[in-house]
Amino acid sequence: MSLLAPAYSARREALRRSIPALSVFLAMLVMSLPVPLAWGVMPNLALLLVLIWASIQPRLMPAWLGFLLGLLFDMVTGLPIGHSALIFAAVIAAVRLAEVWVEGHSLLLDWIFAALLILAAQLLSAQILHLIGLQTAFIPMLTQAGFTILAFPIMVVLAARIQRRLVDGVA
Repeated sequence: MSLLAPAYSARREALRRSIPALSVFLAMLVMSLPVPLAWGVMPNLALLLVLIWASIQPRLMPAWLGFLLGLLFDMVTGLPIGHSALIFAAVIAAVRLAEVWVEGHSLLLDWIFAALLILAAQLLSAQILHLIGLQTAFIPMLTQAGFTILAFPIMVVLAARIQRRLVDGVA
C-alpha cells in the first residue's frame, strides 16, 4: 500500500495544480452555451478567472498557461486563433506588474484594477479584430465589459472557495 501512496500523491498534486486551468476551461464552456440572456451578452468569465487566478495563485496561472487557455478559448468561441491568447497573456503580465508595484490588497482596489484591465482588454480585442478586418459593435462590447466588471466580486468569492477547498486542501 505504501508503494501506491507516491503515485496517488503525485496525481493528487497534478490535479491540485490544474484546478485554476480547469476552472477557466469550465468558464469557457459556460460562455459557449446557448443561454438566452435578457441583456444579450454574457460576462467574459474566462478572462475574469484568468485575471483572478493570476492574482491569487500566480504560480498556478503563468503567462504561458494563459496563452494556451486563450488559444483554447479562441477555438471554443470561434474567435481568430491567437486573439484571446494574446489578451490572456497580456492580462497576466499586467497583473504581475501590478503585484510588484502594489503591496496590499483590498477588494475595492482589486475591483478598480480589474475594471481598468477588463476595459483595456476589451479595447485591445476590438483593435485586434479591426486589424484583421472584423468590425465589432461598440455598445455590446462595453455592455460585456460592464457585466464582466459587475461579476468580479462574485467570481472572486467563487475562486477563493475553490482555492480553499481544492487547491489548498482545506475542507
